[in-house]
Amino acid sequence: MTTMMTLEQYLTPDPNLGAQQPCLHFIPAPLPSRASREMSLHSAISVHGYLPINGRKVWYDSMLERCCALLARLRPDVTGIAEQPPGVEYVDDDGRRRTHIFDFRFDTTALGRVLMAVKPSALVAKSGVDRVVELTREQVSPSVADGVGLFTEQKLSAVDLFNADAVEMATRDPCPEDDAVLDKVLRKLKGEITIGDLAAASKLGGSSFDAIVRAVDARKLRLVEYGKLDLDAIVVRPSKKD
Repeated sequence: MTTMMTLEQYLTPDPNLGAQQPCLHFIPAPLPSRASREMSLHSAISVHGYLPINGRKVWYDSMLERCCALLARLRPDVTGIAEQPPGVEYVDDDGRRRTHIFDFRFDTTALGRVLMAVKPSALVAKSGVDRVVELTREQVSPSVADGVGLFTEQKLSAVDLFNADAVEMATRDPCPEDDAVLDKVLRKLKGEITIGDLAAASKLGGSSFDAIVRAVDARKLRLVEYGKLDLDAIVVRPSKKD
C-alpha cells in the first residue's frame, strides 16, 4: 500500500545529510603539482588522474601509484609527497651514466627524503627497475635523497586499500563546520571508543563518519589496533608520546 506524503514532509531536510556545501566554483582549487615534468592524461592502457593531498595536486599514472600515494598520506611520519621528482643520475652495470625519474619522493620525519619506484610485481624483473633501485640506493647523494625503495601490489592489504579510500572520500569535500562540532566532542573524550559510538555522540547524522575519518587523518584520533576504519573500529585520542 502506498503512503502519501505531505508537501511539508517532502521538503523537510534529511537529518542524515550534512549542510549544503558551497558551489564548486567557490571552493579553492588545489595548489599546483610539484612534478618535475608535465603529466599526460592521454593513455589507452593506464589510468591517470590526481589526488588533492594536503591542498596540493598529486598526479598518478596508474591505480598502483594512486594506492601508493593514498597509503603514504596515512602514515604519520610522512610530511610531504611529490610525484615525478627531478631525475636522479646513476651509473649502470656497464659503466654508463643514466638518469631515472622515480614515481614519488616522500618527505618523512623518520627516514628523511625517500625516492620510491612503483611497479607491478610481474613487471619488476622485465623492466629491471629492481636493479635501478639498488644502484641508485648505493650511489645517490645524501643531498638528493636519504633512501630509495620499490613499491609493488604485494605490499598492499585489503585493510590498507579500504582505509585509503575512506580517507580520500572523507577529505574530498572539506566540511569545517562538522569538524568543529566533532572537536568539541573530542575535547571531552576520555579513553577508548568505537567509531560508531563516537558518531552517535557527535549527533552529526550521516556526516559523522566522514568527520571522524578526517580526525584520524589529521592525527586528532588514532586506531587502537590496526584494522579497517569502520563503525566497529576502536579509536582514542593520541597521547603526547604518540
